[in-house]
Amino acid sequence: MRLKIYTGKTIAQAKDKVRAELGDDAVIVNIDHDKRTGLVRITAAIENRPDPEPIEAPEPVSTRPFQRFDAGHLAAVLRYHGFPSPLSTRLQTSAAARQDSDMVDALALAIDDLVKVQPIDIASNRPILLLGAPGQGKTLAAVRLAVEARSLDRPARVITLDGKAAGAMEQLRAFCGPAEVDMACADDAAHLERLLTPLYEGFTVIDSMGINPYALSDIELLAYAVKRSGAEPIWVMAAGADSLEAAEMAEIFASLGVRRMIVTRLDASRRLAATLTAPIRSRLALAGFSASPYLADLIQPASPMTLAEFLLDKPDPTHIARIVQEKAAS
Repeated sequence: MRLKIYTGKTIAQAKDKVRAELGDDAVIVNIDHDKRTGLVRITAAIENRPDPEPIEAPEPVSTRPFQRFDAGHLAAVLRYHGFPSPLSTRLQTSAAARQDSDMVDALALAIDDLVKVQPIDIASNRPILLLGAPGQGKTLAAVRLAVEARSLDRPARVITLDGKAAGAMEQLRAFCGPAEVDMACADDAAHLERLLTPLYEGFTVIDSMGINPYALSDIELLAYAVKRSGAEPIWVMAAGADSLEAAEMAEIFASLGVRRMIVTRLDASRRLAATLTAPIRSRLALAGFSASPYLADLIQPASPMTLAEFLLDKPDPTHIARIVQEKAAS
């Protein structure tokens, strides 16, 4: 394995340089700031291979052009995403009260009126337990959070409750090894409790097995693990889910003591109503967003502004224009 250091004016610019030279398999080991130059400095790792030719990454676009508030456009965007009519009306009414603002700002303020935001504190020693249905991105989210802790020079470990699944340990080992993240496998809730009993001065993420939220036996098994571990349970939901189904699942997980959720696959989903129907129905707080398949791209702290940008950027402009025209003609 080899380590290389890259610098940039922003974290995004430095990450672009990492990916351009080392490719998508690179793992970010540390992020800090050079006090002398003011530049962001990223230390990245990758398995040894011939050095590719260096490629200069383009300067990232850091500003968004002003977009005047347009009530008809906002209504079409919310319809495109599949928001239930009552929620769409609440968002439109709240945003319209800020119609002197930029379109993104107005929608972000409307979202802020309805949803709590509580990002994950990487500095906390209390373990967190990621839970959810199969295939939601729990394992990758767990490793990304641990990698973020390591980038801040904190010890970090990932404990899996899903070690019996085919290829689970191999996948976790491939993710954790290059990032110097410790890993362990708990056979059951009692074993998990034993692993957590010695005080760990670092960040611990527990990657639980995927469950069927409508199966009582699965819920009971997971509830027992949450109770024995003393960890904070956090729901992981892939974006693009049916908005009403997601809201029902959120209520079920809230009954297990879940108070926050992470939304994944925002890059691979187009309809995002579930990102709001779920937390509003269950009163869960949004903790983080994932919008990349690459391990080096960490979990983004949730914010109303980021979600507003996703909602407004997803639809095809011609599709929105057609919805507006259909609405005007009706």
